[in-house]
Amino acid sequence: MVMKQIITIQARLFPKKEEKECLDNLMRNWNSCKRYAYNRLLEGKTRKELKKELQSFFKLNSRYVDDAI
Repeated sequence: MVMKQIITIQARLFPKKEEKECLDNLMRNWNSCKRYAYNRLLEGKTRKELKKELQSFFKLNSRYVDDAI
């Protein structure tokens, strides 16, 4: 079995005003998605059901939705 090595790089972002607004909106949308997913999981929905629903509802790609669930 081959183990993948993961490298983490720490960095600071210095976005321009327009980029900061875009990033803030993305973060706000992702956090809303995360809260919504948590509540739906408590109601008994499956990850598979949620993934399709959240992608269309929040307009996020599957990677972001997967991380939110």
